[in-house]
Amino acid sequence: MSPESNKKPEQSEQEALAQALTEQLSALSGQTTTAAKELSEIFRLEMQLTVDDTRRLLITWLAIIPAIILAWVSLGGLIAWCVYALSASVTWAISSFTLLQIALCITLLSMRKRFRNGIGFRRTKSHARRIIQEVSGEASDYDQPTRST
Repeated sequence: MSPESNKKPEQSEQEALAQALTEQLSALSGQTTTAAKELSEIFRLEMQLTVDDTRRLLITWLAIIPAIILAWVSLGGLIAWCVYALSASVTWAISSFTLLQIALCITLLSMRKRFRNGIGFRRTKSHARRIIQEVSGEASDYDQPTRST
């Protein structure tokens, strides 16, 4: 047998393998494209559901705020009525209602002050200053390990 006849079966075998590999890669590419399309469609549908549910949640929160206010006023009225029933004094009843509202305002103002003090990215600014100091080669006061809060 001649060397050329040995090369032809090898070449046809290699061509068949190359053809099979090409077909498999084409099929894999098609499956990947199909999977990507399906995932993007699922993502789009879920995003739409999330937006719709977020709208509904916002509406329920907007509806519950007046209900909470009315419940608070009703509770104040009930407490004032109980004070009136015990003392038979309208002055004491109105005073208790007013003091309840003042106590609420003081509590909310103190909470507001505490929350406002937490705004400002203090930890991020501190960390950024430390990084800048390290980059510029300055000695840092933050070299000691600190407790995380």
